[in-house]
Amino acid sequence: MSEIPLRRVAVALFDGFTVLDVYGPVQAFAACRVVQPDGTRRPFFEIFTMAREPGRVKTGEGPATWAEWSFEQAPDYDILLIPGGFGSRAAVADPTFLERLTAASRRARITTTVCTGSALLARTGLLDGRPATSNKIAWDWVVQQGPRVLWKRKARWVDDGDVLTSSGVSAGIDMALSLIARLHGRNMALTAARNMEYVWHEAADDDPFA
Repeated sequence: MSEIPLRRVAVALFDGFTVLDVYGPVQAFAACRVVQPDGTRRPFFEIFTMAREPGRVKTGEGPATWAEWSFEQAPDYDILLIPGGFGSRAAVADPTFLERLTAASRRARITTTVCTGSALLARTGLLDGRPATSNKIAWDWVVQQGPRVLWKRKARWVDDGDVLTSSGVSAGIDMALSLIARLHGRNMALTAARNMEYVWHEAADDDPFA
């Protein structure tokens, strides 16, 4: 068996992010693994969190989570995950946070967003001229954050190569599984979904909430 490329996923946290925006995709990436001949489980992804500074970050739903690194001190990574949440309303007006997010996205080979995380990425200018989607309940507010973005309303997620954006909350799981399928094949994505006991919505344009 050839060596599995281990990719690092960095999760960008801010006060008020939505729990499932983070831990839905995190669970999908973590469920992507194979059993080695010696019986050990080899993961395809290594995941860590980062924020303005290491420490406690409060979620929009109440429970706190832990940022392991600051943006500046985080180790190298391949994939950036940007969640949404009610806290994004304040974050879009925080120039220091947006500067850090811009630098973080430029460090990544692939940037992914969930829900109103696309509004944050839009405010950096990195989505200008590119197709993207977001949470349909917050749609009118989101599109105002990036008037030059090619917003696509009817989409569970949008894959534009090195940037993937997804709709509200649980859509991030489907997006993460689609990225797993791109990187490691559809069977691995299906295996990860089965490990989660999750029914993967494979069609990106199947968006009943649009």
